[in-house]
Amino acid sequence: MVLVAAMLLSVFIQDRAQSSLGQVVDTNSRGLYDILVLPEGKGPDADTLKQPDYVSGTGGITQEQLGQIRGLADVGVAAPISLVSKVVQDIEFPQLKATDYVGYNENIEGYLEQQNITDAVPASEWPEPDSVLSEEPKNYRITAKAVTSNGVSDTVLFETGAEGSLGQAKLEELKVPGGSSLRTVAPEGETGIKFPDPAGGSVHGDFDLTIALPMLPQITETVVAVDPAAEQALLGEAGGFLAPLAKAPAPSGRSAMELGDKFSQQMTPGLFAEGADSAEIDGHPFRFWSPFLTQYRSAMEAGTLTEDSKVIPLVVRSGTDLDLTYSVDIEEIDDAGNTVAEVGTVSKELGEGYLPFASSKPFQLRWPGGEDYNYLLGSGGVQVVAGLHQPAEWTTDFLSTPEYVAGEANPDGSVDQTVTPQGWVTVNELPEKTLQWQLEPDQSQREPVNEQSYRTSLDDPADAAAPLPFVYGTFDANAVREAAGDVNYLPLGGYDPAPVTLTEDAEGNDVEDTALKPGLSGAGLAVQSAGAITDFNGLAAVRGTSDTDPVIDAVRVRVDAAGSWADAAPNIDAVAAAIGDLGLDVQVVAGSAREEVSIYVPEYHQEADGTVTDLGTVSQSWVRQGAASAVQSSLGQASSALLFLTLGGAALLTAASTVAFTRSRRTEAVTLRAMGWTRPRIRSWFLAELLVGAAALLAVAVVVNAFSRTLTTLVVSGVVLIVYVAASFISAALLKPVPPAGDAPSSSSTVSMIDTPLKFALRQVNTNRFNAGAVVVGVGVLGAAAGALAAVILDLPRAAGSTALGSLALSQTGGVNIALAVLGVVTALVLTLMTGRFDLARKREQWDILEAMGWTPTLLLSLRRSEAGLLAVMALPLAVLGAVGVSLAVAPHAALRAVAAGVLAVILWFILMTRTRK
Repeated sequence: MVLVAAMLLSVFIQDRAQSSLGQVVDTNSRGLYDILVLPEGKGPDADTLKQPDYVSGTGGITQEQLGQIRGLADVGVAAPISLVSKVVQDIEFPQLKATDYVGYNENIEGYLEQQNITDAVPASEWPEPDSVLSEEPKNYRITAKAVTSNGVSDTVLFETGAEGSLGQAKLEELKVPGGSSLRTVAPEGETGIKFPDPAGGSVHGDFDLTIALPMLPQITETVVAVDPAAEQALLGEAGGFLAPLAKAPAPSGRSAMELGDKFSQQMTPGLFAEGADSAEIDGHPFRFWSPFLTQYRSAMEAGTLTEDSKVIPLVVRSGTDLDLTYSVDIEEIDDAGNTVAEVGTVSKELGEGYLPFASSKPFQLRWPGGEDYNYLLGSGGVQVVAGLHQPAEWTTDFLSTPEYVAGEANPDGSVDQTVTPQGWVTVNELPEKTLQWQLEPDQSQREPVNEQSYRTSLDDPADAAAPLPFVYGTFDANAVREAAGDVNYLPLGGYDPAPVTLTEDAEGNDVEDTALKPGLSGAGLAVQSAGAITDFNGLAAVRGTSDTDPVIDAVRVRVDAAGSWADAAPNIDAVAAAIGDLGLDVQVVAGSAREEVSIYVPEYHQEADGTVTDLGTVSQSWVRQGAASAVQSSLGQASSALLFLTLGGAALLTAASTVAFTRSRRTEAVTLRAMGWTRPRIRSWFLAELLVGAAALLAVAVVVNAFSRTLTTLVVSGVVLIVYVAASFISAALLKPVPPAGDAPSSSSTVSMIDTPLKFALRQVNTNRFNAGAVVVGVGVLGAAAGALAAVILDLPRAAGSTALGSLALSQTGGVNIALAVLGVVTALVLTLMTGRFDLARKREQWDILEAMGWTPTLLLSLRRSEAGLLAVMALPLAVLGAVGVSLAVAPHAALRAVAAGVLAVILWFILMTRTRK
């Protein structure tokens, strides 16, 4: 029954552990692609830990090699990706709008008729004039301030003030040749407000007073190129955002000058008859074609476009992770500059309203208490304005992947990194332009901030005609990352961000996890996803390359084979070998998993006085190759080791039970011998009884294997049957039907004098060697089992590894492994109790005799402690060796803790065996 119970429980628990482990690993062992192909010389090294940003911009793979990869058998998807360019954009012309509505007038009526606007509010329903300004101009001080944060500390980019007087606009009729003209003009005596150049001044309109605010700093974006069709196949439903890009015109239909002229001709007065949402040109919504058109006109005026300039189709990121808050504080002041009243403060964050290359509205803030009356114009209130950006500056002096120095490996296999600084990048500079040709931009209104770059700068000498971006759609980088998975996360490239979290400061003190935000320059360690995605024709237009140039940075390959990483391994390995034969470096990433890597970041911040400080330690998700194999091996090995520990204890317990059973049957054997039974007949009779139990055990094993159907169950069943049969024959051999010897005392001349409890204990252990040995083995097994339990509870997480897959698998199998370890401890504890009862009756008889001889209770307790102490000392090496052996198989890093638990178990056994009792 002991073996049956141990077999059923241990097999059930271990089988459940293996099943859970297999399900977790199989489910999370294959990401969106199986093989990462890199140019020759940039492939795998000795370390299997890979940083997520592998898009370098250096290229190395040709379109011809891509075609060869796609032509290989079992290649389902081969999706190329490259870093295209760095783009510098100016967030220009922030505006403060003060409500200064002059009411319905002839100018508005003429504008509505000229533009054929039919959806304006009827004239009779227009409200009376309204303004946040007084009729008589008042003096104001306006302070503009821009603050950015990297998630750890704030940096004031600039804080600039301007003073002047403002009042309500008025309608003035002016005499002009041929008649009169009604105009909106500033009130008499108003000076207006002018910030330092290149910001403009203030101007009155029919609805608002517009004050030009100081310009924001430049922002650097990156652009990546993909094959839209292949990328959609790779992402599945999550790749729907690339569908517009897949429909982009062929290179012959991308002339920037021709397309810009075409859109200019289609911009007619009736285009906005039903509002901005319906203002489409060739199926392109207003918010996409309007910035293209304004940038086209600006580029034409500047003379930067040529006949060779191409339109670059883009899908741009929705929103931004950049932290930038622009605030304006307004005060009413007297002639001496003293504050008379606080008008209020308004602010705006860059936020999700920001679309790279595609912002059609200016960066506007509204004077406190005002209302926007432009809605009265209906669709006429929609204006095509310069918005956030003039034509962007495209440069191939872009930034490649960061450089890291790996440290020593941690016990769980993870490796700490240190990022290498590459130099300082200056941000917060004003663009080199002014609204007045005779002036230079006033750079004094802000102090440039130096931001550390940890990324290597690349210089491509290609000379291409100036491109012109055209937005076809948007994408959510976080949604793409979710589609790529979390546990088996494999980065898709520059548009798939890997967040960075600060965990320790520069002094090594723990801090509350803080997500870092990317810098304005895009050159720091925390780099957000690319601002835009284009195709490889767009890459050629930006960089001036041809189809034969090796511009592809990497190819993600998904093998056409169903199943988990283990199921598809033969097909994946075959495809990887075939790609390697093409002269490319191959990394098999099937079976990889996300791992949080600790990165020390030095020389992160530079103070105004030039002092440089470190950031501290950050955490970022990298990729651990071979994670599935490692997790399955380590946790599977742990379950097997615990299983066989339980079975070993059960086998010894069976042996102990057999000895006790044999001794109890000796009296019957003596009687049968006296009745004339031969010894072979007696052994056959005894074995027949035991083999009935073997038959029952075999039946149970058959049933268990029928349900489990695993190799482990089969091995366990075989071990159990072998142990039982061996114990049966050993028990039959120990059955000696010989009458016991007489109880007459031996001659005193042959017995040494016993004068201490220790000597008596030594005599008893030596005389009853079999019983003592059985107890020693039982206690040793108890110590090993206790060590295994400590290893499982305390250190199995490290044995599972530092990957997300290891953590997930451990959460699924940790409970059953603990149950296995507890079962092993219970089995070992029962074993010690069973072996301890072998000669308990003899000991009690001896204690009675010794008490009759005058031994006091103190001496008897000392005797028990001496005997238990001797057995504990002999069991201690077995407990230590057993704990070490099991912990090496279960959790190698817990050997010392397992030894401590084993020693503690032996001590507890000693206390239990020597506690005071009658």
